[in-house]
Amino acid sequence: MRAVLFEAIQTLRERVGEAIEVEVRDFLAVHGKAGQPCPRCGTTVSRVTRERRDTDFCRQCQPGLMVGGRSRKL
Repeated sequence: MRAVLFEAIQTLRERVGEAIEVEVRDFLAVHGKAGQPCPRCGTTVSRVTRERRDTDFCRQCQPGLMVGGRSRKL
């Protein structure tokens, strides 16, 4: 999961530069879509919250968060 977040941050910085907090992030396919179907596979998008920040992810397409059937801390 950390690798996915790191890659997303790098992509954001490359695409929007210093305006990272205000630009549209339409290339983040599941951002803000917890509870909805993943656009790639149809699995319900999950959400984890850490320090008041939400991270939405697809357990099928981005399985790195699950270890032994249990959630792992980010």
